[in-house]
Amino acid sequence: MVLNSIHKLAFALFGEYVRNKGERYSTMRTAIRQAHLAVPWDIYASMACLWAAVSAILTAVLVYLLTPLWGLLYIHYLNVVSRIGSTGLGSYGKTVFILIIGLLFSLLLGVIVYYGILSYPGLVTQTRKNKIDLTLPHAVAYMHALSKGGLSLISIFKSLKDHIDVYGEAAEEIGYIVMETELYGNDMITALKNGAVRTQSDKFRDFLENLINVAATSGDLETFFGSMTVNYQNSSESDQGMYLELLGMFAETYITLFVAGPLFLITILVVMGMMGPGSIMIIKLLIYVIIPLTAIAFSVLLSMMAFGRDIEMVNVYSVSRNMQHYDDTRIVAMEGDDRLVRRLQRSLYWKNIIENWKNPLKLFFAQPFKIFYITVPLAIIYFFISVYQREITVDMLDDPFIISLFILAVPFLFFYEALTKRIKAIEASIPEFLKRLAVVNEVGMPLAEALRSISKINIGVLSTEVKIMYKDLAWSNSINNALMKFEHRVGTVSISRIVTLITKASETSGNIRETLRVAATDAVLAENLRRQKFTVLFSYLVVVYISFAVFLLVLYVFATMFLPQIPETGSAVGILSMSTHKEEYTRLFMHATVIQGFFSGIIVGQMTGESVYDGLKHSVIMMGIAYLFFVLFV
Repeated sequence: MVLNSIHKLAFALFGEYVRNKGERYSTMRTAIRQAHLAVPWDIYASMACLWAAVSAILTAVLVYLLTPLWGLLYIHYLNVVSRIGSTGLGSYGKTVFILIIGLLFSLLLGVIVYYGILSYPGLVTQTRKNKIDLTLPHAVAYMHALSKGGLSLISIFKSLKDHIDVYGEAAEEIGYIVMETELYGNDMITALKNGAVRTQSDKFRDFLENLINVAATSGDLETFFGSMTVNYQNSSESDQGMYLELLGMFAETYITLFVAGPLFLITILVVMGMMGPGSIMIIKLLIYVIIPLTAIAFSVLLSMMAFGRDIEMVNVYSVSRNMQHYDDTRIVAMEGDDRLVRRLQRSLYWKNIIENWKNPLKLFFAQPFKIFYITVPLAIIYFFISVYQREITVDMLDDPFIISLFILAVPFLFFYEALTKRIKAIEASIPEFLKRLAVVNEVGMPLAEALRSISKINIGVLSTEVKIMYKDLAWSNSINNALMKFEHRVGTVSISRIVTLITKASETSGNIRETLRVAATDAVLAENLRRQKFTVLFSYLVVVYISFAVFLLVLYVFATMFLPQIPETGSAVGILSMSTHKEEYTRLFMHATVIQGFFSGIIVGQMTGESVYDGLKHSVIMMGIAYLFFVLFV
């Protein structure tokens, strides 16, 4: 790790204190090692102290800048002056109150930042543990496939290390074991023992300890990996059940704290508005600062706890090489070759243009993010046209801003959902495809011939891909190249796992019948788990929508039934003071529902689909409902 100036400053200020209190940080030191964070523990703890001090100072400055707000609270709600005037504080009561507020908030935020930074390695460690447990069955299945070819244990580990992007944290843990043998010169048994001590996953530790016994006694690796693969597949359902319970707890926490909580506070603040005008500033702080920041923090927490999806896109790398046969043979360039090459390049260029012109939306269906090249300029142009030569007010900006967001999000969501739907359909067809492939291969038919036979059968949306694979096979005469092109076209984790498993098994052994059966069983299990997850989490999706509807309805009642009953005349004190802010309260209620709808959609998308992009459609739906509800009925 390269130390920057901030690290050096933190260690210079707090390094000695941290080292003297080393026993206090023993748990954090273990978590940093298990999380594989590239930072020494004493520097990390010093950074926690530094950022806690900086947060406390910035909070004190913010409290000072908000002095009018604290003064308003002091005068209108606490009435401290009248009650402590006889104590001798007199006119200093307000100053003392602000100092107490600044001290409390500074200490509170400093403590939160300090312990938050110290607990981060533990959170990363727990996340890695969950992801190791989730990806270990697939990694063991891959090792089982390679063991059939008679590869040594270190060769299997090195091959798995090269596919971390497919097999995730389990492959990464194996990579550290390989690194220990290569860099430190340890034998495999010692590296396995160190890995068992270092890992935070009990399941992975049990796997390594069992593997140590097999390797130390020169046992059969193929039998061991096969039995472990079956064992992990049988326990996958219970593992996902624990994960779903965790997501359920998160869903209930979100609804209680981040939907019902703000609604309760808004209700209290509206009632407080009957006693004075100061509550409207607190409502603004709640709507524009507290709700977004807490929702963002909760979203980050969900992102860290997410296990990933089988339909998640994975980077597929390709390597191009210049073919150069017989290097000792002189190559004679023929006259006119350059001209022919240029003609070929022009022909290919115009062919691509014509194909894209015939189907201009094909690019967006394959790569939905490309639509932003069109929608971003359109949204900006619409926004500036809408506000051009108009007086800039908050009310005027509502329509252009929200409609611009719709212009950005709706086209992207259309193409993204179409791509996701297609990938899910392919994923659902994979188990049937692998079953047929395994059955045909078991009767003695080579894999290439089995693929040709299946290409004539209708297996749903995957039929087109199978026919393309067979055409690639006919051109390249390589089943591995055809499978890798299929992986590149779909580009999801589950497809990459299956293709990697089959191609590596075919490279190490000519008999891949058992590998196909294992891959088919794994695909069936993954599809069943995906359906179970959707069934369980769909109820939480409904609950989030209902909670948002309650949030919207309560604020609608405030805007249409409570505020109109306030008299328009009278002195600007007490409940009559709200009469001068009716439009502002209504606007705040609309902003609250739109903001709440946006973040509720993101959160529920992360819980059900484990991606922010999956939540955008729910955000657009809730924002659209809130916006139209207030525009049409308020």
